[in-house]
Amino acid sequence: RYAEIARKMLETGNWVTLQQDYGVPFWAKPPLSIWLSAFFMQLLGVNEFAVRLPGLLLSIGVLWLVWGVAKKQSGSMAALFSLLTLAGSLYFFLDAGTVMTDPALLFCITLASVSFWHAMVYENKIWSYAFFAGLGLGLLAKGPIAVVLVGMAVFFWVLLRNEWLNLWKRLPWVKGTLLLLLIAVPWYVLAELRTPGFLNYFILGEHFHRFLTPGWSGDKYGIVHHVPKGTIWLYATAG
Repeated sequence: RYAEIARKMLETGNWVTLQQDYGVPFWAKPPLSIWLSAFFMQLLGVNEFAVRLPGLLLSIGVLWLVWGVAKKQSGSMAALFSLLTLAGSLYFFLDAGTVMTDPALLFCITLASVSFWHAMVYENKIWSYAFFAGLGLGLLAKGPIAVVLVGMAVFFWVLLRNEWLNLWKRLPWVKGTLLLLLIAVPWYVLAELRTPGFLNYFILGEHFHRFLTPGWSGDKYGIVHHVPKGTIWLYATAG
């Protein structure tokens, strides 16, 4: 599905509205993964390799970030062990070759998390801005869930270490937030202007009604209403 959406993006030249069919908007996901697939198809031609390449490159990026932080914190052997453990994880290995939004989300979350660690522990200004850039890209990768996941990790890290004052001092909250907004907000505004109702469905529907409204019938794309109950536990076998 995502490969075809990327192909339509390249064919129509419409890089704002994701289309599940010609003229039919796809509101379930932001565009970062689709942009990358469309870009590589434009560069390498419309083929399977081009559409899968972004997931592989993003996964390599995650491995590089994990290697870097593990080496700085615990040395080369720990970094190698971390790298091999992550690379050998079944879901990570399979996900690297899929045409999904997960590799982009994982990269953005990892970028933000690693950047936060560098900014807090080593007071690195470049990494402090990379933290906000990672959050902004995460909003383009899969939406507010990126900010929620990183925010939870940050909250408990700061809570356990009692780093509240340093949290305020070592991160450029004003300029960083502006950077985050500059990265993410323009597309959301354009998407709503092109197809009114997008923000209501994606922000409220996908992130609130889906979980808080019993019997929510607004899901346009999921299959959860049409598969046997308990099927989700099959995914446990992949762990």
